[in-house]
Amino acid sequence: MSERILRYQQKCFTTYSDTVKIPKDYTYIDGNQIRPIVPVEVAVGGLMIVGAYPSARFESRKGKLLPTSDNLAPFYPELYFDGIKTRRQESASGLEEYFLKFLSIDRKRCWITDLVKVFLFKPEHISNYKHLGFSPSYEATRKLFKQYAKRSLPFLMQEVLLAQPKLILTLGEEVARVITDDYKSSSEELLNGKAYKMTISDKTFYIAHAAHPDACRRSEKWRMRTKKQILSLRSFVK
Repeated sequence: MSERILRYQQKCFTTYSDTVKIPKDYTYIDGNQIRPIVPVEVAVGGLMIVGAYPSARFESRKGKLLPTSDNLAPFYPELYFDGIKTRRQESASGLEEYFLKFLSIDRKRCWITDLVKVFLFKPEHISNYKHLGFSPSYEATRKLFKQYAKRSLPFLMQEVLLAQPKLILTLGEEVARVITDDYKSSSEELLNGKAYKMTISDKTFYIAHAAHPDACRRSEKWRMRTKKQILSLRSFVK
C-alpha cells in the first residue's frame, strides 16, 4: 500500500464524521462509538466498487434485532453469531455472486468503498433501542442519507484519484442519484449498467451504475438485468 493511500485512510478515519456532520455522541446501544468504515481493500488500477453506506453487526436481544457494532470493512465477508444464529454479511456474498463472478475479477483487484462511511439507523432500529430502554440523542439517520452523501463526495473523489480504476461501479439507486444528480429518471433508466466517462481533476474515468446486491438477491428481475449488464462490462477490467 502506498503512503498516499495510508494518509487518506488516516484522514478519513479521523476527520470524516465531523466533516460530514455526523451527530455527536453517535453510538450503538452499548456505547460503542460509530466510526467511519474506511476502505481497506484498496487495489490500484482495477475495479472500484462504491456502495451506499456500511451495514453493522447485529445482535438479537429480547426478541429485537439490534445493530451493536461496526463492520470490519465495506462489503467484507464477515461471519458471526448474533445470539440466536450464525449471521453472514449478505451484501458481501451478493457482491461476489452477482458482480465479481461475472466480471471474472478477484477482490484483490478491487478498491471497495461506500459513499457514506458510517452506519445509518432506520426508524425500526431506533424503536428497538427504545424498547430496550436506550433513547439515543440522534434521530433515524437513514433518512438523511442524501445530505450525508453529498457532503461525502469530496472523500469519494479523493479515493477515485488514488485508485485510478479502469472502471467505477456504483451499487444501488441512491448512490447513482447523488453522483449523477438525477432524481427524475426511473430506477431502470438510471441503473442501466452502461459505462460513461466522468472527469475528476482533469482525469477521465469510466463509471457505470448497477443495482445493489440486496436488490439482486430479492428480485429475479434485477438479478437477470444485472447479470447481462455486468457481462457487458467485462472488457473494462481485463
